[in-house]
Amino acid sequence: MDKRRIAGLAAAAVAAPLVMLGATGTANAAEITPIAEYVDDTVADLSSTIGAVVDALGFEA
Repeated sequence: MDKRRIAGLAAAAVAAPLVMLGATGTANAAEITPIAEYVDDTVADLSSTIGAVVDALGFEA
């Protein structure tokens, strides 16, 4: 799979529960958990990348 398709699938997986939340005004843990896991993974990856850049530049974190 190419990156564009993976990004599209990830966006759809995140968007579907958000649409339901907007339509009904409520959400349960089963709907929110995938979003939280995706955000957590994305933030962890970003933090790791920023740390690597800071280290590569010789700055202290």
